[in-house]
Amino acid sequence: MEFEEIKTDKNTVEAIAEAIAFFDLFSYPLTGFEIWKYISVKCGLSEVMEILEDITKKPPLQGGQVEKRGQEIPPAPFNERGQIEEKNGFYFLTGREEVIKERMARYNYTDKKFKRAVLIAKIFKFIPWVKMIAVGNIIGAHNLKRGGDIDLFIITEARRVWLTRFFCVLATKILGLRPKPGEMQDKICLSFFISEEAMDLESLMIPGGQDTYFIYWLAGLAPIYDRDDIYNKFIEANIWLKNYLPNWERGEVNYRRNAGKGFPRFYRDVVDMFFGGLERKIKEIQLEIMPRQIKDIMNMDSRVVASDKIIKLHVNDRREEYKIKLKAKSEKLKAVL
Repeated sequence: MEFEEIKTDKNTVEAIAEAIAFFDLFSYPLTGFEIWKYISVKCGLSEVMEILEDITKKPPLQGGQVEKRGQEIPPAPFNERGQIEEKNGFYFLTGREEVIKERMARYNYTDKKFKRAVLIAKIFKFIPWVKMIAVGNIIGAHNLKRGGDIDLFIITEARRVWLTRFFCVLATKILGLRPKPGEMQDKICLSFFISEEAMDLESLMIPGGQDTYFIYWLAGLAPIYDRDDIYNKFIEANIWLKNYLPNWERGEVNYRRNAGKGFPRFYRDVVDMFFGGLERKIKEIQLEIMPRQIKDIMNMDSRVVASDKIIKLHVNDRREEYKIKLKAKSEKLKAVL
């Protein structure tokens, strides 16, 4: 499937600034490779590294200065006012050096959370309609907070999304792993299920411009269980992501973070014979007992979606907030261009 790169008037320097500004919202410094992967302009890694070298190492040239061959040099971006710095291979906004230590600490937290997620995925494999499980809300690699829960994104067989959610929720309740107010750390959040019939998620982006958070959320999904090569099919269904992140490439299931293979088809057929016909009834029960705060905004926009193909229950959807913050932070950076 082909894609068209979205036309943009942002140059590579501005795209770099926007990427660094966005990840700063999550106290996450980036490596040069990550910046290249996450910018919205198609270019080579060497070009990005040259620009980063220029804006963090070279002394700023003032407007009107003349370099070789009589070429007039415009004011140097960013480091004329010290906007972006580099240390130990990480790039961050000036005055934010502490985010390097924060990133290092989160690596350990993330590793522990993945171990728990893989354990849960091995249990969820017994639910025969599960086709893919991925850890979500990883805005950047290994970027999960210590006190946060573990968000799982699950793809199911067609016409089995409500049954799958029912048994997933039941399993986590029995194990005492459902998040509660004031008790979130390492709990399992089950707020996003989709059927294999609805793997193109572009319609879930917020309207009115680029949904930067959703784009990075999608790019950051880390699969830990993949049956029938569904992850690659999912990425192909969302190839439009390359319009926004043209240098990004899909990841692979890490063998250290892999819940293993599913059960034989015979197992699935036997379980489905007993429970498959309950899909509609299970849906009705779940909709009936959902909290009022979810029902009040259900299917009004992309925050809370409940259909036969998609269950997305993000009441506290902060994408608009991040969009406003990113705009303010980016404009402040671009003011010195």
